[in-house]
Amino acid sequence: MRAIALAALVFSAAALGQYPAKPIRLVVTFPPGGITDFTARALAPRLRDALGQPVFVENRTGSGGNIGTDFVAKSAPDGHTLLIAAPPNAINVSLYKSLPFDTKKDLAPVALVGSGANVLVVPAKTPVNDVRGLIEHARRNPGKLNFASNGNGTSIHLSGELLKYYGKFDAVHVPFRGAPAAMAALLAGDIDFMFDALSVSAPQIKAGKLKLLAVTSRERSPMFPDAPTLIESGFPEFEVSGWTGVMTTGGTPQPVIARLESELRRILSDRELIAAFEKPGMTASFAGAREFGEFLDAEIRRWAVAVKHSGAQPD
Repeated sequence: MRAIALAALVFSAAALGQYPAKPIRLVVTFPPGGITDFTARALAPRLRDALGQPVFVENRTGSGGNIGTDFVAKSAPDGHTLLIAAPPNAINVSLYKSLPFDTKKDLAPVALVGSGANVLVVPAKTPVNDVRGLIEHARRNPGKLNFASNGNGTSIHLSGELLKYYGKFDAVHVPFRGAPAAMAALLAGDIDFMFDALSVSAPQIKAGKLKLLAVTSRERSPMFPDAPTLIESGFPEFEVSGWTGVMTTGGTPQPVIARLESELRRILSDRELIAAFEKPGMTASFAGAREFGEFLDAEIRRWAVAVKHSGAQPD
């Protein structure tokens, strides 16, 4: 046993001494233009400078994020292939009957790097002004209200299902192919309510085209300090964020993960990066590998409730 332990230590030391030995892939599981892609492209040049190797962003899309995630899960466990993780990595554990990888075993948390609030919004002409008012309106009209999302099984969809579950009311889910189409239907008054990213809804809220009923984060948004959280609105378990994190292949030596974690901690304290994250409504919020792993476990449990009670199926 001592010989095995010693060999492991020697291997880990050697891995760290040679790391990084080649360019690093930073895998994004969704198309360019979204928060995960933004996160990757904000981190890539800073990781390049910190690690002394080129860092290439690769968009490997499809299957709700599973194609890119599977690529990272099956890569060499040496820290040269990284994943920008997001809520779908927690949701898909329950949403899909089977995955080609084990999220807990085949992936290793490195750091949580960003978070952003979602919002509950209704058309400006809707005769409700708070969450309780919306729920009472829905209870008076069982099954007649509808809510939009950017697709089945997304965090936007399942946030609506969580509100139905916690608020004990019924409403019809209307999935759209993408957030812009869903927002257009909401603005036209064809949709009664919707959860959305704060960064997307903010211009419409400021223009008076949408009413902001609540934010989904634990704390109020500095952008809209008068809007209560859903926790304040009477739902102590309702906390949802549009987080991003960095993961790598399971089995990657701990010293390599520790090096990445340390560099990301330093990068996320940079004022320019903090300001860059704020532009799309994100907050640079670092949590190390252990804390990120615990956070991911909690996210998996949270979304399992929404998947179970909604009966959601992937598109």
